[in-house]
Amino acid sequence: MLEAISRHYVTFDDEEVLASANADPKSFVAALDSPGTAIDECQLSERIFPALKERVRKDKRPGQLYLSGSVRFTSKKLIRESLTGRIMTADLLPLSLSELDRTELPDLVPRMLRARRFTDLQLPTLPAREHRRRMRLVEQYDACGGLPGACFIRNPRLRTQKILDQLETILDRDLRQIHDTTLTLPELLRLLRELALADGTTANYAQLRRATGITPVTQKKLLFALEATFVIRPVAIEGDYRGSALFFEDHAEATVLAQDRLSTDQRWAGLVMRNLREQLSYRLGENAEIFQYRTRAGVTVPFAFRTSDSILGFIPVRGGVSRSTRAAAYSFLRKYSTGKVAFVTDGEDTRIVDDRTMLVSATRLLIPWP
Repeated sequence: MLEAISRHYVTFDDEEVLASANADPKSFVAALDSPGTAIDECQLSERIFPALKERVRKDKRPGQLYLSGSVRFTSKKLIRESLTGRIMTADLLPLSLSELDRTELPDLVPRMLRARRFTDLQLPTLPAREHRRRMRLVEQYDACGGLPGACFIRNPRLRTQKILDQLETILDRDLRQIHDTTLTLPELLRLLRELALADGTTANYAQLRRATGITPVTQKKLLFALEATFVIRPVAIEGDYRGSALFFEDHAEATVLAQDRLSTDQRWAGLVMRNLREQLSYRLGENAEIFQYRTRAGVTVPFAFRTSDSILGFIPVRGGVSRSTRAAAYSFLRKYSTGKVAFVTDGEDTRIVDDRTMLVSATRLLIPWP
């Protein structure tokens, strides 16, 4: 993508280019005289960032450089201090169902958030044949995820090996840039497998220590590094608890690491969340916070979005809506007086229940209907 949108492209994966940048950062940056130049894996040379800072101080035209990397820039002090106020950032998420279906960015979540009541929404019906086609795509996504380079591999064994190879590269190269750990690759993979089993829930530090031998202090440092390398994403918890629920960024990474031991509800919730967030994060002007709602009574709304004037909770359910999931919705609505709740199902039915609750098919929600 960078090569397609930039006028000039360099990557620090090229050892000669990286050596040149480290040897004389000022001259290297000065030579990038073409507006729209892209530097890929730029975090591999922290030394160039003071030179980049000086360049944009002198020349304030926007759009001079595209910087990309497999490490979150804010996690590295020198990069953060050099670029604060001088850069706009965007996370590129794993490919979603709508992208794999080559359709437009879905807009139902923003519409649901903007609507004062669900009864204001207009929801065209989806033909049964189209629903079945989309469900086949959903099932394919459940198996393959959206990780570029892996999700298009048809052979399950080869796809699993590709995902594990990519994770090993992240753990051995990128993660160690954030936290200089002495843990071996097998030890780090063991921690990841335990975290995958808890996908969508909180990290139990005592349990993780029993399973991996890693102390809670080191676990917290590694969780920060795993977030900084785009492996996991913490989601704040509200209700009777505090802390964060941890979701893997890619669906297939979670399922491969968990070795198919995730519960059906856990897997379905993860798939829906990972495909809904793009509707807000990729849309300019849509600033939304994501959180999870949980109570001591066992009520959980796996994820919800909050904007400045709206709150929208999602309860993914396979099959029908049970009494317990209805109770979770009512608890959420009592907590948030202006909130709304949507049950996301794998069935065809999409209908408004009342002003604040609705049933929506994943095939209608995750892929736009022309």
